[in-house]
Amino acid sequence: PRIPVPVVSEISCTILIIIHPTRKQNMASTLSEWTTKSVTVLTCDGRLITGTLRGYDQLQNLILAHSHEKVYSMEGPVERVELGLFVVRGDNVAVISDCGGGDDGGDGCGGGDGDEDVRAEPIKAIYGNR
Repeated sequence: PRIPVPVVSEISCTILIIIHPTRKQNMASTLSEWTTKSVTVLTCDGRLITGTLRGYDQLQNLILAHSHEKVYSMEGPVERVELGLFVVRGDNVAVISDCGGGDDGGDGCGGGDGDEDVRAEPIKAIYGNR
């Protein structure tokens, strides 16, 4: 099944979809390459969190530094909620996207300048992982 992923801007991204437990070994090697890069995580409860990947474990718990959440609404522009150092529980991760940013603090995932005019329905929860 295809999972709809919101497109904020046209950016070349690598997307790692985590639905099957059998894909976890491939994901671990990909995550090791993404450490210190800017990533966006779509959680199973519909949150879109961007930050610098600082660490992970065998359960795919993720540690994101300098993170923020983008909250979408039809009534107003995209709201950016600063989270700072943030842990995403592995069983709540649906999609991880490498946004091509480095550890220079650049977002690379549609980090902000064009977001003031974006209006969208909030992302719905993804239940296929539970």
